[in-house]
Amino acid sequence: MLEDQLLAEFAESLRGQAADALSEEEQELPLAPHAALAKVMLGYLEEAGAISDEFDLAPHEDTGIKRPCRCIGLALGEDSTRLELFTAHALAEGEGAVLPGREVARLSGWAARFFEYAAKGDHARFAGNPAAAEAARLIQDALPRIEDVRIHVLTDARVRDRSVADITVVGREVQTEVWDVERLYRASGEEVTRERIEIDFAALMGRPIACLEMKPRPAEYETYMVILPGDLVYQLYERYGALLFEFNVRSFLQAKGGVNKGIRKTIEDEPGRFLAYNNGLTATADEIEVGMWSGETVIKRIRGLQIVNGAQTTASIHRAKKVDKLPVDKVAVAMKLTLVPADKLKEFVPLIAQYANTQNPIQIADLAASEEFHQDFEDLSESTWCPGEETRWFYERARGSYQVARIRHGSTPAKRREFDREHPKSKHFGKADIAKYLMTWWGDPATVSRGAQKNHKAFMTSLKARMGEGWRPDRTFFEHTIAKAIVFKTAQAVVKKAKLQSYGANVVTYMVAKLAADWGTRIDLDAIWDEQDVSPELKVMFADWAPRIHAAIVETAGKRNVTEWCKKDACWEAIRALDLPTPDPLPPELGDDADPESPADEPGAHQPQDPVIACMALDGAAWAKVMAWVATNPGIEEFDRKVAHTVAGYAMDGWHKEPSLKQAVRGVRVIEAARKAGVLDAEAA
Repeated sequence: MLEDQLLAEFAESLRGQAADALSEEEQELPLAPHAALAKVMLGYLEEAGAISDEFDLAPHEDTGIKRPCRCIGLALGEDSTRLELFTAHALAEGEGAVLPGREVARLSGWAARFFEYAAKGDHARFAGNPAAAEAARLIQDALPRIEDVRIHVLTDARVRDRSVADITVVGREVQTEVWDVERLYRASGEEVTRERIEIDFAALMGRPIACLEMKPRPAEYETYMVILPGDLVYQLYERYGALLFEFNVRSFLQAKGGVNKGIRKTIEDEPGRFLAYNNGLTATADEIEVGMWSGETVIKRIRGLQIVNGAQTTASIHRAKKVDKLPVDKVAVAMKLTLVPADKLKEFVPLIAQYANTQNPIQIADLAASEEFHQDFEDLSESTWCPGEETRWFYERARGSYQVARIRHGSTPAKRREFDREHPKSKHFGKADIAKYLMTWWGDPATVSRGAQKNHKAFMTSLKARMGEGWRPDRTFFEHTIAKAIVFKTAQAVVKKAKLQSYGANVVTYMVAKLAADWGTRIDLDAIWDEQDVSPELKVMFADWAPRIHAAIVETAGKRNVTEWCKKDACWEAIRALDLPTPDPLPPELGDDADPESPADEPGAHQPQDPVIACMALDGAAWAKVMAWVATNPGIEEFDRKVAHTVAGYAMDGWHKEPSLKQAVRGVRVIEAARKAGVLDAEAA
């Protein structure tokens, strides 16, 4: 069946993404394959709205001792009363495709024990694992506000029975959510999807809920007006959480910032007037069971409920009761409920969400601008070849689309090799990545450190502010963004090789931000795009900077949690003020190896004042001769060789594009070497 085929394709794509994530991480880290899978799956769950606080990975396992524990990461927002713990099981080669229920329960139990040890201060077992030790301290410090714990078991296997019994640890209820490959596929599909939410009002309230139906009934839909008691709103959010907002995830995430002060004040001071003051909820449903009860029209059951407007109202009522301990029994909320036919779902829901949000037009404009930008950028990635016209960068506007395209294109081994040649794994990235690259470059590593979700939101706001209304990305923007991506990926590779004990991702964003802040427009992005690489000199400089920045981050954090410190603007101020050494001569991306205005070193030496003119004085045939010599001469530096190859390509194309000054300086150096070797006549250029 098609559904089975698509699920199998998704599973293969998921494992491919996990393999890519593993290749980018230090494989000696604890639970590396499982942590890589968790990182990918959590990215999907962020987009689906199943988790709303930024997560931190802190893999730890001590299963060889009595009462072992095992955990991959956690999420605990500054205002959150729920601790989210993540554990994962990545299928090993040859392992069965189904994960037994007893193994799921064991994984959940080990994660619960991690919470127990952290909460009780038994941190000696985390010695030698700084990330896990810091996570444990964070949990212990936040214990007074932690009211319950939710463990997410993540796996690329199938789990037939996802039920795990709730337990109590350190006085907190611990629940388990199981995300297997099948459930993740449903939550992250391209179609409009959500968890099947079924609400039986008689079971929740003791009676069905009264409603007023719109009449005459339109041909395409049904609409009902309902008054929801505050306690019912609380129960719905307590039970279903973010799943109520899968059609409007961004609205839900905005609600997580805190309780609306006006809503809270009304609940506290004038709960009986809440219905009069509040705009209410706008919702849709797949099925609505309507009947009569004591002579009035009532709704007995709802299936597939989705709140498309009113997320902040819902979350604020829940928080007021759960956190602030305010009674909500006198609160009443109006809800407009629309029954949407399945074939109209994709058309109706976005429009209902848009028109219901007219009181907040910025949100709608931002959402539309976001989709327009990402579509434009994807189009540029599909139409722009790297120099040499052999490879392209693949932009994932939809998560996982690279692996899906690879699977669909690669119906045979030969076709898959063709895809891999044209779209190397090292040349693909997605929405979260572009936000990370550019926010770093724009001097905001603190926001990058706050997590992909918050960073992307900040990125879209910054993009609009920087570029202005009506701006659309063009080829120059695309090429310069790729150049920044290359610098960022280089920094990642250097930090990985440095084998820092912890905080590697933070070191990367702070190091690249420091480079951009110190050198700004002097960085030759055109040269980096042309070479699709950075110079060995820049890599050496990064290798020198990385441990210095790591040490500075830890030192300036003092007694504070280092991961949380990296999310503060004060951390960036401290790193920005560092006086880091630079090599002499500078990396060619940052400064010229030769002064183009200086006179020749020797009388008669062929070194014109303008290196660009010197390079362009040679025609395609002369540059072809130079390149043939360079290819067999091991004495030419690798970066000079790459630059010469690029400049030769310009020459053979009739000089439709000029080399940059920094390219030309290196090109002249190759020309001089070729002349001394007798490859070029002394009169040439």
